[in-house]
Amino acid sequence: MAASSRPFWVDDVYDREYASDGVSRFGAYVRDRLSSSFAECWEDFGDSPGVRLAEFASASWRTASGPVMAPGYVRSHTRVLYAQVHRSAWDGSLIGSVSLVAPWPERLLRSYQWQGDLSWRDWPTELRGEGYEFVHPTEEDVTRRPFLQASVSLSFPVPMHRLPAVPGGPRDGVEWAARAMVSALVAELNALVGPVLEELDGGRLR
Repeated sequence: MAASSRPFWVDDVYDREYASDGVSRFGAYVRDRLSSSFAECWEDFGDSPGVRLAEFASASWRTASGPVMAPGYVRSHTRVLYAQVHRSAWDGSLIGSVSLVAPWPERLLRSYQWQGDLSWRDWPTELRGEGYEFVHPTEEDVTRRPFLQASVSLSFPVPMHRLPAVPGGPRDGVEWAARAMVSALVAELNALVGPVLEELDGGRLR
């Protein structure tokens, strides 16, 4: 999968260069949550290894992503609007939810009648760094023209058999285990979401 089409990746360079402890920003955030988000993995699910794994994966992903970390330890493609990994309340397995910017449906592209006297605009883009990124229209933008912003939502089970083991307790190398967990989740989500993203990137915005 080409780098430009990766939905997610870990930014180890930024994480290390801007770490308050000189080691890892993400590690510092994990330590701050050992008595809250991560503690639940052992306090509430100590007797259920599979559920504990899903809860640890969920806590690791939440900590590595916005709004907890800004910018996140996990970075995402500009088409990614939302990405969550959470423990299923149904059976304790791991569920992924991702929303992606999408082109207009073909039926809308083939006809302009639905627009009436209006000229609807697609997702705005801005030049940031070396390329253009999708952005939400500002309130000022919306006062001047209407926007039709299409997206697709993906919900799927996340395979757990390749995820690393959960530490035995909150003092058992949780920082490093959380880093390994996030890297494994990025690989799993990229395998599932990547092909969809590649198809969307083949389209063109108006």
